Amino acid sequence: MLIAVIVGIVAVIGSLLPRSYDFESATVIDAPAESVFDQVNTIKAWQDWSQWSPDHVEGLKVEYSGTKAGVGAAQKWNDPRGDGKLWIIDSVPNQKVAYKLEFAGFPEMDSSIDLSPVAAGAGEGAQTRVVWSSSGKLPGGPFYGFFSPFFANGMKHQYDASLERLKALVESKSSPPPSVANKLNAKAPN
Repeated sequence: MLIAVIVGIVAVIGSLLPRSYDFESATVIDAPAESVFDQVNTIKAWQDWSQWSPDHVEGLKVEYSGTKAGVGAAQKWNDPRGDGKLWIIDSVPNQKVAYKLEFAGFPEMDSSIDLSPVAAGAGEGAQTRVVWSSSGKLPGGPFYGFFSPFFANGMKHQYDASLERLKALVESKSSPPPSVANKLNAKAPN
């Protein structure tokens, strides 16, 4: 009887806790915004840098639909942990990609990847600040209130890892080949 009372109290407390979440991750990429935008505006390109790609998640199957890039581009997936879908709802060239995500019966998540130029110092190249943010609410139920902070922290960790991969990918494509870089450095005034 005592265990049932304790479980009941925990369930009531969990039901009263907030189920909403709001988190973001950010990085600065040594490349112009258009180089970054191409990667985030084309959903199929996400498999090259996102933690949620068949290369990183065993058994993940992804299908693409709609437009190739921008508003209307979509993907759906399934894997042993659950099915989901993602679709772009807003796309502003070199500035923003907003999308909705639905996973395994959870309510829709509102997300965006915002790009802004970073003021460059003398002799520096273009840099872009990338901010990836998401907000939403976990499903109803007596225990999701306890889970909310852990969900946000876990997702933020995934976003951080994905942004680091995006940074490495874009910077590797944006830097000139070593022979060109050596010629540019040789011509630079002292």
